[in-house]
Amino acid sequence: MAASEVSEKAARWPYRVVSLPWQRRLRVWHRRLAVVTAIQLLLWTVSGIYFAFIDITMVRGEPHRLAPQTQSIDLTQFDLSVMSTSQIVIKPRLPEELVVGVMEPESGLMEWLSPDGQPVTPLTAEQAISVVSNKTDIAVNATEWVTTAAEAAEYRGRQLPLWRAYDVNKPSLRVYVDPRSGDIVAIRNLAWRAWDFLWMLHIMDYDDRDDIGTWLLKLFSVMALLTAVAGIALYVMIPWTRGSKA
Repeated sequence: MAASEVSEKAARWPYRVVSLPWQRRLRVWHRRLAVVTAIQLLLWTVSGIYFAFIDITMVRGEPHRLAPQTQSIDLTQFDLSVMSTSQIVIKPRLPEELVVGVMEPESGLMEWLSPDGQPVTPLTAEQAISVVSNKTDIAVNATEWVTTAAEAAEYRGRQLPLWRAYDVNKPSLRVYVDPRSGDIVAIRNLAWRAWDFLWMLHIMDYDDRDDIGTWLLKLFSVMALLTAVAGIALYVMIPWTRGSKA
């Protein structure tokens, strides 16, 4: 292609032609940013694909939960001396046993009482297994008493202590039972652990995996934006020509 034709095409280009020194600077910065952000961009893409394609109900173990059984409640059997609360919940814990949850306004914690107003006795290991059998389709034969939680524990955010119940032949599927209310507070499986690990990489919170505003996430988000802007600038602002056919 003749030089006059190239000049004519450049003149028709809707953006100002960037000088060669600035082209070089832009390419260098784009390359540097891309090298730094490439791994995190790949992790965002992989984790995003997993989040998009996996069924969140399966991750949470919801298909294992059985439909709750309805039960009539005789309010005359309750004798509670509650002075103040933000919430009261009545629910069955074991067959023929009701418990009352009273939310403490200041701490936000739920205190569980028997109908006569006394603190409930925590479930035993055998009772916890019975609760799992009555409320899920998961067969369990072993329990562990959980009193502490690491920052990234799979039962984090739940009020302790808890019963961890599982089948010794399939320990990867675990059920966490609140010994006060008898609630199944969490069901953890391999899909959830994969989700939790990818979520950690996605939000770049490598401690408790709950903070979506970490400084690392903010930094790499800005760097990824600059990488994309630099790439678009290279494509749009620098005119290119195709080789002429013979």
